[in-house]
Amino acid sequence: MQVNDGMSLAVQERALKKAASDIGYKKTELLREEGRSGKSIKGRPVLSSALERLDRGEAEALIVTRVDRLARSTQDFLSIIDRANKNNWRVVMLDLNLDTSTYQGRFVVTIMSALAEMERAIIAERQKDVHKDRRANGVVWGKDKGPKTKVPADVLDVMTQWRASGISYSEIARKLNELEVSTSNGGKKWYASSVSHVLLKGKHNQTVEPGL
Repeated sequence: MQVNDGMSLAVQERALKKAASDIGYKKTELLREEGRSGKSIKGRPVLSSALERLDRGEAEALIVTRVDRLARSTQDFLSIIDRANKNNWRVVMLDLNLDTSTYQGRFVVTIMSALAEMERAIIAERQKDVHKDRRANGVVWGKDKGPKTKVPADVLDVMTQWRASGISYSEIARKLNELEVSTSNGGKKWYASSVSHVLLKGKHNQTVEPGL
């Protein structure tokens, strides 16, 4: 929408130029990254180039109208702030009235970083509790819960018969590869370990699909 709205872009440009002037910068360069999503730094070549130039000392500050113009994720935002601190350049966000060169700005960033770290720790702790609860109830991931292997029922029957007749896992893998049967995860090559894994899971855990 901003790409097609000239006034919106013009307003942003005026705000950025004024902010740079108010801070005391006489030489500024306006960078445009039109039609790009702010979701990730990786998909934004103009921003990536600007950060590299700042790291090299070719500029002293990066000014943005809104924090979501800089980054959409806390991780990306904090990584940019970390780069600024390490390489001695400043970040100014007009919507938050935040300048990393000031004590107040550094304080806000520190709080945001601490909150992000706490959130990651809480998520990790919850995940541990989930796994602990599953184990306590005898639930096996990949068997009772989670992704299950996808081997056609008739192929599984043949594999089971081969194994019952004394054929080794390696020989079964060779036969399956000769017949160009896809693996349980959609791969092209079977190994003794993958054959053993499928057979040990048992037929009742397989997804029934059309066979050969």
